Amino acid sequence: MTGSIVLRRAVAMTAAVLVVLGLAGCETRDKQQQLEQPGEVAPREIDRKKAERFSHTFWQAGEAHLIDARASVEALNRALETLLDKPSEDHLESAKLAWLDAHREFAGALPYIQLAFAPAELRDQGRELVLAMDSWPVQAGYLDTVPGYSESGIVNDTAVELTLANLRRQHRLTAHEEASTGFHALEIMLWGPTSERTAEEFQPADKGEEPEALAANRRRELTRLMGRALEEDLEGLVRRWPFKANDLSRHFLALEPAARLQQVRASHIRTVDEEILRRVPESSESDVESGRAADSKQAILAMLRTLQAAWVPTKGPGMAELLLDVRQQELLEQDFEALEELLVKMEDPIELAELGQLAKARELLEEMAGLMSGRKEVPASEEEMTPVSFTTGN
Repeated sequence: MTGSIVLRRAVAMTAAVLVVLGLAGCETRDKQQQLEQPGEVAPREIDRKKAERFSHTFWQAGEAHLIDARASVEALNRALETLLDKPSEDHLESAKLAWLDAHREFAGALPYIQLAFAPAELRDQGRELVLAMDSWPVQAGYLDTVPGYSESGIVNDTAVELTLANLRRQHRLTAHEEASTGFHALEIMLWGPTSERTAEEFQPADKGEEPEALAANRRRELTRLMGRALEEDLEGLVRRWPFKANDLSRHFLALEPAARLQQVRASHIRTVDEEILRRVPESSESDVESGRAADSKQAILAMLRTLQAAWVPTKGPGMAELLLDVRQQELLEQDFEALEELLVKMEDPIELAELGQLAKARELLEEMAGLMSGRKEVPASEEEMTPVSFTTGN
């Protein structure tokens, strides 16, 4: 598997571009093109009606998932308002639980978002949206007081005006760790830079001539604005999604049904490579997505369940049935089950997992990406081999 991750990134990006150009449905490819396009390694005849039905169902499933994610972010903001209105340890704990629920819902929607912004003309928009909502890792000192630096962060920097527009301008301003919006910036506010946040730190302060400049009040406002930014971003995405909106969906529907499947395939391979594998460290010393909230494993599971529902659904044809041979289908289903079982047993945050578990998880993910692309061949089992009998004469 050496070098397979880098190769798959080039493979997935090339496939997505060719799909948009309308070339994914072509049946003839020379050997080099087949290596560059995971969906064209072993061309299979795709049932047009099934592909049409699946592509519509999958897009609508994305809309339903995004609506659920929006509802969970709305619930998160209600929990934040309660915390800010009446700071207490119970209300802080409720806000943390709401954060965990909302982030899991968003993580489960990421494979759909990858698909929606796959066209070349939309890719920058998609990247900007995901970074606004889910940029990580986050530098805690960019936001709040950290040990040894009592005046650090936006909370203490009164030169930074706390408005939503300005907060967005501050996001990743000079370094990618300098996140001021998104789930993980809000995570810093709720759990604290050292995971020791108390509700008392959200108590409003009224001393001095300019109480709005006090760190406690700026922390409250910064937290509120972060929640509002998440809700605003998701609301905008939900509005753009439906078929009737003729916005994101029109790029997808402009493709032939078989080409839509190839675009889903390419976006899912990209999700495995850029979103899931990135969250599984190669060693226990690597950075993880969510060291405070202990959410890295849950985010991975949420994405995997979205992929599993698309490739090997419990009812009806899925991507595996439409694009893979029987042996590839069976192994992919086994890999989904084995990976979920492994993840459930692992520590969270995932950097605390055993090195053997991390290596096995990465191995399964790489195999799954190979199966999805159609590049990984699965040999017939001994049971499938028909014995040959020889008759000898006297």
